[in-house]
Amino acid sequence: MSPKINAQISPQPCPHLAEFRRTSTKPFLALHNCLRIKPPGGRAALRRDPDEVPRCGACGLSSPSRLYACVTCAAVSCHSSSSTGSSHAAVHAASMPPGHQIAVDVDRAELFCCACRDQVYDRDFDAAVVISQTAASTLGADPPPAITSPHPENLRKKRRVDYRPWAPDLRERTLIGSCSGPIAGDTADPSLDLPRGLRGLNNLGNTCFMNSVLQALLHTPPLRNYFLSDRHNRFFCQKRNNGDGDSGATGKRNGSNNGNKNERICLACDMDAMFSAVFSGDRVPYSPAKFLYSWWQHAANLASYEQQDAHEFFISMLDGIHEKVEKGRRKPDTEGNGDCCIAHKVFSGILRSDVTCMACGFTSTTYDPCIDISLDLEPNQGGSNKMATATSNHSCNGEADCMNSSQYCGTSTLTGCLKRFTRAERLGTDQKFFCRQCQVRQETLKQMSIRKLPLVCCFHIKRFEHSSTRKMSRKVDRYLQFPFSLDMSPYLSSTILRSRFGNRIFPFDGDEPDGSDELCSEFELFAVVTHTGKLDAGHYVTYLRLSNRWYKCDDAWITQVDEHIVRAAQCYMMFYVQKMLYYKATDKQVAS
Repeated sequence: MSPKINAQISPQPCPHLAEFRRTSTKPFLALHNCLRIKPPGGRAALRRDPDEVPRCGACGLSSPSRLYACVTCAAVSCHSSSSTGSSHAAVHAASMPPGHQIAVDVDRAELFCCACRDQVYDRDFDAAVVISQTAASTLGADPPPAITSPHPENLRKKRRVDYRPWAPDLRERTLIGSCSGPIAGDTADPSLDLPRGLRGLNNLGNTCFMNSVLQALLHTPPLRNYFLSDRHNRFFCQKRNNGDGDSGATGKRNGSNNGNKNERICLACDMDAMFSAVFSGDRVPYSPAKFLYSWWQHAANLASYEQQDAHEFFISMLDGIHEKVEKGRRKPDTEGNGDCCIAHKVFSGILRSDVTCMACGFTSTTYDPCIDISLDLEPNQGGSNKMATATSNHSCNGEADCMNSSQYCGTSTLTGCLKRFTRAERLGTDQKFFCRQCQVRQETLKQMSIRKLPLVCCFHIKRFEHSSTRKMSRKVDRYLQFPFSLDMSPYLSSTILRSRFGNRIFPFDGDEPDGSDELCSEFELFAVVTHTGKLDAGHYVTYLRLSNRWYKCDDAWITQVDEHIVRAAQCYMMFYVQKMLYYKATDKQVAS
């Protein structure tokens, strides 16, 4: 059978299940009353009595590999998944007349064919289980509603599009050769052996925070392709035309001081100019003074030559691109869908938050757009540190006890931080939520997950912490291990909800089969922004992965480094791009 449940490929039908449904008028009506859901958010199980301990009718064991209840006669039998293991469920099905081959897992409420010895799927049965679980999450102990056939629109599958790399045909090669030319700068010193677009950025006075983020953005594949394909032309930008009619006259822009000055400032136009300069082939370090000036106009509270936070600059810069482009197009605010501007098309995703009442099981679900994910470092994973036990249930959030041990809390991993971010967390008594079902504030269970993945995932590591008791801030210098290839499927809402509801062919709420996320859940690392030094006297450096090599971008200096140096760096921001958008260049360029 096909292992994909909520995907375009449907499981092969079981002939024994089809025969059972043909001969039975209401095959699963008796099982509906035996479904038991343990709130909050528990899996469905099959029990005639809530306190019943099911046992195999043949051997009397209560906890073998699996226990299955026959749908026809309700006989409970065990089954071992190993090839050499015994299966009293198969023996029961063989010794009984036709119709006894279909059974139900008493602990997971999943259908099983004893003759095929494989899991089978039925839409009506899965719909009944999902409805019962949803009712338990929203109505507490109230009985589940009657079984109804799922609406056709709920079962509609989104069509998957197979990814095929593009290769120009003969006609397209002719057009490319006649309508385009090589980028200037091919006469650069070949001994440098640097990929095109790798150019240093001059430090304009404590602007390493800006240079480090700009280097990552200049080599973000979707963002690079957008600007280099002239999708945003600064000479025809509406904001520049409304300002002075000549977007190329930078002297006018910097020298004029009328009421329309802010209207003429467009960060996207400055990014377009920067892409043109960086990818021109010139190796002389570039000074992003025009971009810095425009950013100062957008974020006046950060306009100074003091060191700023790289993550704060990243958020502010994307917000500036979104604000100007969105205002110029006069479109509604749709950054949650990622369709409003290039910044959100590349970095925007959707987070899902489930808050479940611990008393009645009512679940409140909200969806929030995000352009990055901020992660807490994992607490101490053992070792000799005495603070390990005290901080095992709390991340280093800046309290006094953690402030003393944050420098020696051990090693964290990016996957561990993501697991911690998406795991269910029981909120304390001081964080009670108002339950609409109980009509009072109750203790709750909160779980985050990723509903929609962006084209580029930006992870921000919380290394700067503040102590409310000591009224001081400091940096966490703990090492973080991060992979070069990352699979985000375990942190998707569909995966987390499937682990809660089980393997169902019925698409429950929040698990609408979005093929794009499942196809594009694998990511490749292409940029790492690091921070060294102290909180108020540090330095930012970016490591770029280009042509399957790593390069260190330290303001104006570009050097090639080994990947072990990158792994040992103290990462602050990491940029992962969907694997289908990332191309590893070959060692030698093959001329067409």
